[in-house]
Amino acid sequence: MSELSQISGTNDSAESVTTRFRTDKLTPLLLRFLNRLKQTGKSGHTISAYRNDLSIFCQFLVAEKIDPQDFQSHFQERWIAYLSSRGRKSQASVRRALMSVRTFLHFLVKEKIIERSPMLESKSPRQPAHELLTVRPEHYFRLIHTLSAKERAEDPKAIRDLALIQLLGECGLKASEVAQMRWSDILFEGSISDPQASLTLRVAGQNERIVKAHADVAATLWKLKEARQQLNLPASPQDKLFFGFLNVSRRLKSDGLHRHGVKFVVYEVCEEILGIPYNSESLRNHAILRWLELGISTQQVAQLAGYSSLNSLERFKIKARGQRRPKRQTKKQSSSDQKQPRTESKATGSPRPLGGTSNP
Repeated sequence: MSELSQISGTNDSAESVTTRFRTDKLTPLLLRFLNRLKQTGKSGHTISAYRNDLSIFCQFLVAEKIDPQDFQSHFQERWIAYLSSRGRKSQASVRRALMSVRTFLHFLVKEKIIERSPMLESKSPRQPAHELLTVRPEHYFRLIHTLSAKERAEDPKAIRDLALIQLLGECGLKASEVAQMRWSDILFEGSISDPQASLTLRVAGQNERIVKAHADVAATLWKLKEARQQLNLPASPQDKLFFGFLNVSRRLKSDGLHRHGVKFVVYEVCEEILGIPYNSESLRNHAILRWLELGISTQQVAQLAGYSSLNSLERFKIKARGQRRPKRQTKKQSSSDQKQPRTESKATGSPRPLGGTSNP
């Protein structure tokens, strides 16, 4: 008998699901699950996503009077409809919500809160393979050239935008990492006027790492600090790098930018200069792809980008070789392909596998 049934003091065989269901148990269980995620080192954004999805799921269970262990597959259509009524209509949102529910029910089984989870037998919905989003090299150079010209005119906004584009496109930082960066995370090496000068960035967060940057980035960040002081904004070691403007006239300023503000600035700058709405991920991917093309080892690139697994670089290596990402195959497709015979090429008579040529 599940813990939810025991605390209700009813008999499972005699009472209905409605009678033995206790809605007051869901909130403590959800908090317990979120605390476990925090203990395992999950990021704040991941925990927030789980909290949002599972809060809606708990509301659904209460409205439908369903015990978590009785959440059968035929309830999923009603669950998806309930998500849609709460504004979750995209395939990505539904897929993430299903995965969140599956993980939560697995946790309840492991903790012996409930006896079983019908979703244990179902597989997590697979994320579709997207093309690698990256800024074209000529577009990136145009961005830098245009912003550098405006920066030389002592435009504070252009200085901020140039520094932001460089940290994303040269150093491979995420929008959230750039938004949280403080002046204490930057170590200038050598004189700013020295062409050989550089700087070291300490990227905080879940994947803390050290990233080196060249003299151009160092000079831009130094001017960014001066621009903050000219705008009467603090620039102490604990202050954030990037400031924002709260209106078109730029008279109202903010000390920092949230990660969504960083993404908006990137979108706005790319749309204004290039006419293409590139995002922060495109700039970060540009940096990672360029590192691989320069011959830097995959281990070092993974460390610079903050990846814990080399598998995350597969799509970048495929892109660097000028290939298209292969389609994922199901087990039935892969087993049937292995049974198919090899055909001979008409030109050379050499065997080749069906479906295309193999890479050397």
